[in-house]
Amino acid sequence: MKTKTFLRYVFIFLTISNYLVVNSQVTKVFDFNTKDQLFSEFTQGGNSKLIIQSSKDGIGGSGTVNVLGDTNEVFTSKQGYSITGKGSHYEFKTYFKSEFNSGYGGFGFTSNPNATHYLYAAPNEGLGISVHGGGYIFNSGLSSEPGSWTHEDVLNSASQDKWYLAVLSIDLLANSYFNMTVDIYPANSDGTLVNPLNPIETKTWKVQNKAMANSKIIYAYFAFGGHRITNFDNYIINLKGGSTTIEAGAPVVIGSSILNNSTKTIDVSGDVTDDRSDEVIEKGVVYSTSESLPTISDSKITIGNGEGSFSYQLENLMPNTIYYIRTYAKNSKGISYGSLTSIDTNDLTDIEIDFKAKIKTYPNPSTNYISLSGLTESENYVIYNMQGKQVLKGFVSNNNKIEVKSLTNGMYLLKLEKFEMIKFIKE
Repeated sequence: MKTKTFLRYVFIFLTISNYLVVNSQVTKVFDFNTKDQLFSEFTQGGNSKLIIQSSKDGIGGSGTVNVLGDTNEVFTSKQGYSITGKGSHYEFKTYFKSEFNSGYGGFGFTSNPNATHYLYAAPNEGLGISVHGGGYIFNSGLSSEPGSWTHEDVLNSASQDKWYLAVLSIDLLANSYFNMTVDIYPANSDGTLVNPLNPIETKTWKVQNKAMANSKIIYAYFAFGGHRITNFDNYIINLKGGSTTIEAGAPVVIGSSILNNSTKTIDVSGDVTDDRSDEVIEKGVVYSTSESLPTISDSKITIGNGEGSFSYQLENLMPNTIYYIRTYAKNSKGISYGSLTSIDTNDLTDIEIDFKAKIKTYPNPSTNYISLSGLTESENYVIYNMQGKQVLKGFVSNNNKIEVKSLTNGMYLLKLEKFEMIKFIKE
């Protein structure tokens, strides 16, 4: 079985505390191992026939994008991504093979889903990096910042296998400024890095780009100019700071949620910023206390239609419970979701506690088993890990034991059929 070596990311990381509010981290990986992935998931800006997808020659000998000759071409992702303002973080990582001496390879993001080649392996709108043997060019729309590598002809000499990993980080600051940083790592043909702890080159640029900062949706791109890059592989897009993925044609929706101690509610706000030229027929809020990434198949509150802002107060909160909340919007092309927020109601003060809160687990922490006290009748139960995955289920009565020794150490949620979530720790 062919494998690829590349850095992997966790889709959602949850930090357990009394007050838990976590925005999702979104990762998309294009490994080009799936047949026709290049043309099914990217839009080609020109008509070059010299760029194809191959089932071999990539990292680890598996699929890759091959550049067969001298060409100028841009590919943009059909899937879009939202810009949510200051604090948005975009990271692009890719492996490429640099075999020839005349040309550029570039990648980053653009606001044009049908971008075409402009100069130096970049479109004429967007933010990105283009690299060549002796240096680099940061691109911001029609502006650019060229420079030379510190170690001279890096992309011709630093890797015996001619493979490299490039990492581009883009952070949106205040007043439409972006910080851009590129790191270059020489790599082996199996994807392992020659020196994984220290890039051979790190270059930075700060630039103001109002057009990109105000874009409602962006698209990842990669591009080639001339013929230096022969293989492009394992293109990874990592988003933080509330950014979300937007499928082709689906509307753009953003949102956030906060715990309101004065009203004992979770206050949700959302905004459909772009209907993608297809009327939004439904928008609102989805939430769950068991699924860590809720969809419209979970609890759903519809709050109208069309573009524009909306809000909702989630009331009658259960104590000792984690709520997973997202906004959503739907048109005829698809459904989009805002960024995920996770809220633990343990932080609510003076929340009304009824008889259900008297149900306790013991021992807690536990090693081999837990028991429940306070049950008046037998109940079905389900145990979830903190990623929302069901790990155990069964039937329990008052003071009966539930065996948990098979669980790995950590925090878990016990859900009774008629009652609230109860947290316990397995040691």
